[in-house]
Amino acid sequence: MLKKLLTDHVVPKLIFVLIYSLSTTLRLTVLNRRYEEEIRKKKGQPLALSMWHNRLLYLPYHFRKQSDRFHILTSASGDGEMNARVMGLFGYGVVLGSSFKNAVKAVLALKRLVNAGNSVVLVADGSRGPIYQMQPGALLISKLTGAPALPVAVAFSRYWSLKTWDRLRVPKPFAKVVVIYGEPVTCPADADAELLQERQSLLESRLRAITAQADDYFTQQSATKGHDGD
Repeated sequence: MLKKLLTDHVVPKLIFVLIYSLSTTLRLTVLNRRYEEEIRKKKGQPLALSMWHNRLLYLPYHFRKQSDRFHILTSASGDGEMNARVMGLFGYGVVLGSSFKNAVKAVLALKRLVNAGNSVVLVADGSRGPIYQMQPGALLISKLTGAPALPVAVAFSRYWSLKTWDRLRVPKPFAKVVVIYGEPVTCPADADAELLQERQSLLESRLRAITAQADDYFTQQSATKGHDGD
C-alpha cells in the first residue's frame, strides 16, 4: 500500500515540481515561431507534434498554458503510467499505448481526439527506441485525420545526459533552451504503405535537420561571441 501511494501520488508530484522548478530557470529562444503561434491559437489547426524521446523533458512546461488542448501518447507500462500522472499534473490529457501494447486502441483514441479539434504529441522514436529512428505514429495520425505532423526539436546549452536507452537530456539550472519547429508533413488519406513510408522518411529527415540545427545553435553563438571579442 505504501509503495502504491508513493508511485501513484508522491513520486509524480516530486517529478512535476522538479521539472516545473527547473524549467522556470531556463532562458528560452524559439525559432520558426509561426508554427508555435498556430499551436497557441484557441481554435487553431490540430497538429500531431513529433519529437525525440530524449528531448521531451522541457516541453510539458513550454506548452503548459495550452495543456487543455493537448493529449500525449505514452507507453502502457509502469514508466508510462508514471509519465501519465506527471503529465496530468501539468494539465495534459494522456493516451496509454505504444507499438508494443494497445497500439490499435491508442491510434483510434488519438484519431477521435484530433477529429474533435485537439492536438496530440507523439514521441518520434517511441518508448523503447532505437534512438533517433522514426516510427510511423505521427504520419499514421495524419493519414487518418488530415492533421499535419509537425517536427519539434529542443536543445540545451548545458545539460546532463542520463544512462537510459535514449540518453535523456536534463537541462542544468539557468541553462539556455532553444525550441525549433520544422516544416510540417502531411499524409493523404488514400496513401498506400509505400507513400506512408516515404512521408515518414521525409518527417524523419526534417526532424533530424532541426535537431542538428538546435544542437549547433549554442556552439554557433559561442563562436560568434568569441569572434566579436577578437
